[in-house]
Amino acid sequence: MVKSGYILAGFESLASILNNYMLGKNGRFYDNFTRDQISDFLGAICSGFLHSYGQNFAGKKRYKNYNKNEENVYNKCRSWGFFNSSNLIVDSGGFQISVGRLTRAESDLLGKMYYEWIENHHHVIERAFILDIPPGPNCEIFETFKDVYDLNLESYNRAKELPDNIRKKIIYIHHFRTPQLWKLYTKILREDDMFNSFQHHGTGGIVANMSSDMVIPCIIYVLPIIPLLNEAKRCGRDFLNFHILGGANFRDVTFYELFRKVVLEKHNIKLNITYDSSGLFKSLMIGRYLWVDHPDGYLQKMDLRTPNLNNMFSKFVRVHEQLQIVLDNFAGEMNFKKIKVDEIYDPKTGTFYEDVKVYSMLFMLWQWAEIQERSRKIADEIYPLYKSGEAGEFEIKCATLTRNLNSGKMTKKGVKKASSIKKSLDMLVQLDEDYCEELVKRFLAKDEFINLDHETELLPI
Repeated sequence: MVKSGYILAGFESLASILNNYMLGKNGRFYDNFTRDQISDFLGAICSGFLHSYGQNFAGKKRYKNYNKNEENVYNKCRSWGFFNSSNLIVDSGGFQISVGRLTRAESDLLGKMYYEWIENHHHVIERAFILDIPPGPNCEIFETFKDVYDLNLESYNRAKELPDNIRKKIIYIHHFRTPQLWKLYTKILREDDMFNSFQHHGTGGIVANMSSDMVIPCIIYVLPIIPLLNEAKRCGRDFLNFHILGGANFRDVTFYELFRKVVLEKHNIKLNITYDSSGLFKSLMIGRYLWVDHPDGYLQKMDLRTPNLNNMFSKFVRVHEQLQIVLDNFAGEMNFKKIKVDEIYDPKTGTFYEDVKVYSMLFMLWQWAEIQERSRKIADEIYPLYKSGEAGEFEIKCATLTRNLNSGKMTKKGVKKASSIKKSLDMLVQLDEDYCEELVKRFLAKDEFINLDHETELLPI
């Protein structure tokens, strides 16, 4: 069993860093681990590794070799031996369209070439995201919501018509984040048995709605899960594979485990939740910090900037000493050779020594698995409180959990999140889509794309 639902976006960068490190190109590699060890490690802790097909699509003069080059990304990374036990996944790059990085001509070409790539090169991947194109900031290819509906329906039907052996790899994306998007994507979902044509589903728009987390009375991604669960029940399925695009954080992992428990118990459906983040290593390489366990029992943000290295992390340990402890423990768990981190930054480059960087990056991936395993245990402990109707005690436990994943501090957002967990579980019991739509209209209407002509009469449900 894979230990976490975490999927690393932009995995080709990690693969290149690992390969160069093991070849000694950046120094300080002393047979610290083998390629087989890394392959076993990555396969055991992550649910997959993601690359965006369309990330380099904008502004090219020629696309003759584009699809071949995209295949080579996967072949090269596979050849390095790091992903023998891992799922490799391709994202369409529809995000590039939604934020206005592609012209209409480039967008049309991306859609044509992406599905051609999936048909001709599907052997190098285990999963592929459908080409979903919701409107976004600066998007210029839509004039009306009818345009949004037509273009997405065309793409989704293209995916639906793929041969069975390829279609089973597709991850269908159901958007929800404004009243009009709720309406049109629900219409697409319910047309021509769209749900039943795919084995994997997911949602996007989580990051776009982060500001709404403070006002909406539930965990926001419960909203798209509910119609998908209703479709699963209609189709007689006992599972729902559900991926959350972007917005992954430690706190939410325990929510996932609670959701899995209530859905299995109340609906006899196994809810398999995966989630991704493309910015994982930015916190290390740009922010210069790691989240590590504090002796007082909470997760602490540890500042690794040079002026802070001699500061006290806890009562008896300085920051640079704590980093040594953390990476020693990690290396011991994985049977990797331990490294010395008495010197963290290379004066020649002004950044981390390569071994410190690589071990810290691998530690960050391992940490997702550790958090998820802890979350399973926590969910087992506190779910009985929800079942027995002890709402007050349940919310206290949820608030404590939220605090312990935020340097022992309780923020206003953390309090709001904790108080909305019970409501979210209630919603997953009831599966009331009308109530979900009411919440979207009440709390997410402010995010509506008012520049698009609504033409609501063209979108009956």
